[in-house]
Amino acid sequence: METYSFEDFVGDRDVFLAEHFNKKPLLRKGALTGRLDGLPSVRQLDDVLALETTPPSYLRVTKGGKGVPSGAYTRTVARGAALAEAVSPEKVYELFRSGSTVTWNALHHVLPSARRLLRPFTETFACEGEVVLFVTPARNDGFSPHHDSIDVYVVQVDGTKTWRVWATPEVRRGDEGSYTAEELGEPVIEVTLAPGDVLYVPHGTPHAAAAKSELSLHLSVGIEPRRWRDLLKDTVAAVVEDEAFHAFPYLADGDDAAGAAGLSRQIELLRDRLARLEPVSEAKRLAGVGRERNGSDRGREFARLHSVDGLTADSLVRRSAAPVEIGDSDGTKTGIRVGGHRLAVPDAVARSLRELDGGRPVATSEFFPGVDAARSLSAARGLARIGVLEAAVLEEAPAVLEASAVEEKRK
Repeated sequence: METYSFEDFVGDRDVFLAEHFNKKPLLRKGALTGRLDGLPSVRQLDDVLALETTPPSYLRVTKGGKGVPSGAYTRTVARGAALAEAVSPEKVYELFRSGSTVTWNALHHVLPSARRLLRPFTETFACEGEVVLFVTPARNDGFSPHHDSIDVYVVQVDGTKTWRVWATPEVRRGDEGSYTAEELGEPVIEVTLAPGDVLYVPHGTPHAAAAKSELSLHLSVGIEPRRWRDLLKDTVAAVVEDEAFHAFPYLADGDDAAGAAGLSRQIELLRDRLARLEPVSEAKRLAGVGRERNGSDRGREFARLHSVDGLTADSLVRRSAAPVEIGDSDGTKTGIRVGGHRLAVPDAVARSLRELDGGRPVATSEFFPGVDAARSLSAARGLARIGVLEAAVLEEAPAVLEASAVEEKRK
């Protein structure tokens, strides 16, 4: 199964970040030529369209640059005693045949292949992202000139599409907006994208696209990197989780002397705690938090738990990505905290966890030094079940999983 790196889309990372990111568009002809098999396709769109359990809000149909009311492509279905709205494939096909563009939002919620496409971007920017699929009939415009409030990375998958991209304004609005071609003037890029071509459009940059002589399908990866205000909110939120900020104040009004004095002390305490933060460690933590939020690379937890049952004395285990707090020893046992749970483990086990922090694997029979292999295996299995450890090799079958995911949605 094809995997992608961020550089596959943008070329040299340093050059992209210095010259294009948040500054101006980038066109990379042939960036993924011959490497599209792992991406969502026209064939998969038919499968996705048949998923009756998917809310119609994921689908959008436009014609002539204007939205088509959802009632034109949905139907009411009975699910037990309840009624629900479902997409009607026949109605969508008819609208498409008459010249409408079909847009599938948040495709990564449905297809593992879309999650694989999104992963390099969310890993790079440590933030949430979205994969949107656009399919346009031959010789039709998709959307009139407009700009988006997020950065967009376009990948042409099937057919061709002509794009016009205008210069990125020096001052950009935070919301979305539309234009007429007359008020924009000459575009800085006018190109027909073929399968494998990639186009980067910074937020706030006007652009428009139209299909040529054949059906066109392209994917847009939308990314909105977290701003400093977002990162600092996360930092402060983590700091004030400390018990020192747990008390309930009484602030009757702004003139209350006791309340003001208490607030002053808390502000001073917060200032002190923030000053003690180590920037490199906090930056790594913030990156981890951002990647956990994106939803594009959620681990296969059932598969992981199944692998725990198959661990033997010869199996290799390693620390998982789950954050673990290892406390002090009481002389025989050490307290650890993971996923909101607290437990005490033998000091030798705590030492092993510390030694494995760098990702080094260890045989389960050697994980708990000083005891026999069976007891060591039992300790490793117990910690693996709560997510502290994981098998060092976890076989995956993405193609099979993707097929089964679509099949399960149909049932």
